[in-house]
Amino acid sequence: MSRQQILTFTSSRLNRLPLSVGHRGASEQWPENSVLSMAQAVKDGADGLEGDLHLTLDGEIIVMHDPSLERTTNGTGKVKDRPWHGYIDGLKSKKEPHVGVPRCVDVLAFLAEEGNEKVWWNIDIKMNNSPSLLLSKFAQLIEDNFPGRDFSSQIVLGLWHPKFLPAADKYLPRFSRVHIGFSIAIAQEHFPPSAVDGYSINFMVLSTPAGRQFIKEMQASGKPILAWTVNDMVEARECVKMGIDYILTDRTRALHKLLDEYKSLGQEGVEQKYASEAFDTWSRWSKYTFWRALIWIFLKVRFNNATKKLELEQELDLEVTKEVLVK
Repeated sequence: MSRQQILTFTSSRLNRLPLSVGHRGASEQWPENSVLSMAQAVKDGADGLEGDLHLTLDGEIIVMHDPSLERTTNGTGKVKDRPWHGYIDGLKSKKEPHVGVPRCVDVLAFLAEEGNEKVWWNIDIKMNNSPSLLLSKFAQLIEDNFPGRDFSSQIVLGLWHPKFLPAADKYLPRFSRVHIGFSIAIAQEHFPPSAVDGYSINFMVLSTPAGRQFIKEMQASGKPILAWTVNDMVEARECVKMGIDYILTDRTRALHKLLDEYKSLGQEGVEQKYASEAFDTWSRWSKYTFWRALIWIFLKVRFNNATKKLELEQELDLEVTKEVLVK
């Protein structure tokens, strides 16, 4: 069964410009991952949305970046240790206008609204989730709440770890998927072009010589490139020069304004207008070096820990299957 191909290339567009993706919606101004934030991103001109999934103690899929509740809500504890019913369903965002925690079904309902048929959602699936459990529940949620509706033209699965590929094949075989990452080496080793439909890589990594070469090679292999999270418009302009296909940003209104300038002034005109604010490659790389190293170490540890956890989970599943067959 072939996967839907949602993502396109800048080279296929008349204006040859990247498209905007609302990172957790229009999260600079609105509570991140909320339906309100998603709706505002679309109003701001975003072509796509990005959000994060976690499972609660009682099996509800909620849309939240962090594994814990403290940073964005008035709740406490880890999402996996708290029930939706009777606890999380009563929480509010710390950021005004203090909305409730969104469920996955709420965002899907937004995508299903008339007029939103062309809006797509890049789901960031964190490594601490169980591949089979989360993706099977996601597939069941669609079947139970939207019978007969095919969301494969509106959803892109974002996978950090290769252990999620078999579960994606099993439960959501028609859904497009991209690798989300901070490492070119991990992308090349674990997510070959045959396994994914694109790559969503941190801008600091893509801006390096190795990153720029990776962009060329993957686009030549037919795989679009998404850059995250670009809130500095100097970096956004560099994304245009680098040929990035999609820009993930919290600042959807600012990015839309910049892309409109490209449409009216052309790339040369924009570069002339912002000549005094050009992307200084060497000073930027120096600035990024510390953060790249720090984040790489953090994510490498998480990647290795997730590998061990997911291998153990697969072993336990295999043992359960053997017991069932014996009985």
